[in-house]
Amino acid sequence: MSILEYMKAHKAAPEQIPARASLAQLLNAMDLGLEGKGNIPMLPSYLSAEFQVPEGAVCSVLDAGGTNYRTAVASFQNGEWQLSGLQVRPMPGTEGELDYEAFYEALAAPVRELGAYKKVGFCFSYNVTLNRELDGNLDFWCKEVRAPECVGKPVGSSLRAALGGGCESVHVLNDSVAAMLGAGDVQVGVILGTGVNVCYSERNDRISKVPGDLNSDTMIISTEIGEFDKIPVSDFERSVIESSDAPDSAWAEKQSSGGYLGEVITQAWRTAAEDGVLPEDFREGSCDLAQVSRILAGEICGSAVPDAALEIARIAISRAAKIAAILCAGPIIRAGKQNVRVAVEGSQYWKLTGFREAFHRELDDLLKPEGIGYEIVRCENACLIGAAKAAFARKM
Repeated sequence: MSILEYMKAHKAAPEQIPARASLAQLLNAMDLGLEGKGNIPMLPSYLSAEFQVPEGAVCSVLDAGGTNYRTAVASFQNGEWQLSGLQVRPMPGTEGELDYEAFYEALAAPVRELGAYKKVGFCFSYNVTLNRELDGNLDFWCKEVRAPECVGKPVGSSLRAALGGGCESVHVLNDSVAAMLGAGDVQVGVILGTGVNVCYSERNDRISKVPGDLNSDTMIISTEIGEFDKIPVSDFERSVIESSDAPDSAWAEKQSSGGYLGEVITQAWRTAAEDGVLPEDFREGSCDLAQVSRILAGEICGSAVPDAALEIARIAISRAAKIAAILCAGPIIRAGKQNVRVAVEGSQYWKLTGFREAFHRELDDLLKPEGIGYEIVRCENACLIGAAKAAFARKM
């Protein structure tokens, strides 16, 4: 039995995913989400893609991602954003459980060190139902963050309280929205890193769950597309989903994102070792995704990893890329243009060997029949720049 046949036996080959049928289901789920129905949240950002920032504007910017927490001071000079004092720390709650006060103090402490926190733009990569005040309650955690007392409480005002009296406003936005704003003239924002998310600009008259008196015709929708649950699940993906902190949510994210792909490959290796396809020592080993990527790229010697194990990893990466392409195709189609500029942030897309090529192959297959072309845009520190813009956004 070949490795591909073995993967097919565990429903883990890319070609076992019906891409066009899954895309049709996704588009229907997105439309339901705009009505407040179904399992894809389609969260309103209450931010338009177009607004002006005053010359000389200064604010603190925060990026709470799936792995890291970044802080910096952003200033708008001569029509361009400049970042200073950039610091990177582990995301609070990823190295042990924190209570409510400890979590927000961990967020606030490095911002106080920066000093310029009168206005704060907060890129927050987790499910928050935002309101017109650009704040909102945390719906639930994902990416294995452990701070349960924060669920159901407002993110922006909690951080503002932790910062103290010198802070006038905290505007919260999702990571994909921040990437879209930070990149400038784009219609879709994509995060393909520890987690996955996609945003796009939608007409307000199509979003029945928002107020009818908004002072803008469009707003950016954070789809939270990783909640989609109609893509067939492989045996290895199911094991990872069932052992995660929230096994009933974020199935597509757990099937496709970098935060879980290493676990999926590990599960495939362990099962293959049990079945005699891989050596016995793979029963207890684990996949270092960064190392496997470097081996596949030929950057380091892979003599310690047999070819069969690397082929399993290649197939798993291609499958994750196909799922990610389906998740991105829906918002690109809903952007309503024949040529769509797409801002992409995330190490999985930019650094994981084999992922980007497979992603584009699958995305092309989905979009060409629709007559849609696309261009990928990369902007350094797009999420931080997008957060800076949001700090000065006019409330809808």
